[in-house]
Amino acid sequence: MKNKSFVIMLATLLLGLCLSAMPAAAADLAQSKAAGQVGEQMNGLLGLVDPNAPADVKALVDSINAQRLAEYQRIATKNGVPADEVARLTAQKVIDQAGPGHYVQTPSGWQRR
Repeated sequence: MKNKSFVIMLATLLLGLCLSAMPAAAADLAQSKAAGQVGEQMNGLLGLVDPNAPADVKALVDSINAQRLAEYQRIATKNGVPADEVARLTAQKVIDQAGPGHYVQTPSGWQRR
């Protein structure tokens, strides 16, 4: 259990660092979330809430998801846990911290906070 807490903390920190390292992308992501185009999925990746989102929003989601997957794998390898576990635990944390008006994925679909 202690290992899971460490993995969650580390994954959340690293995701924050990834986003802060690219301020323009972070701003675009915040705008896309506020516009209801993008939301946090239960698998630890971003998802398109609006299937008709502009191409640049889709490209942003793809880029951030690629970075997240790389970080999940790096954390998993370092801690000897499966990458999907790191992603799932991070997703729980990120979804819990979603801002008002942002979309999160639930078992029944997208839900606005």
